[in-house]
Amino acid sequence: MSGKYEALIKEGLDAMQLSFSAEQLQQLERYIAEVELFNPIYKLVGAEGDDLVIRHIFDSLSAVGKIGEFARQYETPSFADLGSGAGLPGIPLAIALNAYPFTLVERMERRVNFLRNALVATGLSERVQIAAQDLKQVRQHFDVITFRAFRPLVEILDDVAPILSDGGLVCAYKGIGEQVESELIQVASQCKSRWSAEVFPLTVPHLDANRTLCVLTKI
Repeated sequence: MSGKYEALIKEGLDAMQLSFSAEQLQQLERYIAEVELFNPIYKLVGAEGDDLVIRHIFDSLSAVGKIGEFARQYETPSFADLGSGAGLPGIPLAIALNAYPFTLVERMERRVNFLRNALVATGLSERVQIAAQDLKQVRQHFDVITFRAFRPLVEILDDVAPILSDGGLVCAYKGIGEQVESELIQVASQCKSRWSAEVFPLTVPHLDANRTLCVLTKI
């Protein structure tokens, strides 16, 4: 890896105790380059430069350890990233967890076009597919479902429940614990589907904000 973010990325990976091969580092570099290239056109993320790497790449990778631990519970786990948008956290997770198939669910055409370009640029096209449809149209089943900066839990979990495999997990990237607790109260009182939840703190290098991973299982 020899890109302009080389030092920052290596520092961040070390802080998160993640070990990337040369190929994975190159894939991450190419993905960041694609985001930077298309962001002015598609308005993918609201950050540039080091801030882009910290707020979006590091944030997505901050849960790799925990999600990887969960994935090892399954023989051949399948992943879905809902409302994938710019491919966050799906593409960074697919780069880090390179033994597993991923599906990026995104309904907006311009973002789907970006995702197609990004998968080709990173060499992930054979292992990562795109479902260019709304969540309610998805018919496949997945063992691990992720989403980040998506709709509140109460608005989507009833649509997530039918596509989650038996014994599967929902891993939602969230902010401070109080906000998550408030969302879970709404889920318990308003969702038809029933869930149990556990919240894990996340540490994002160089990010001065509270981040958590809310892990939900169907009851």
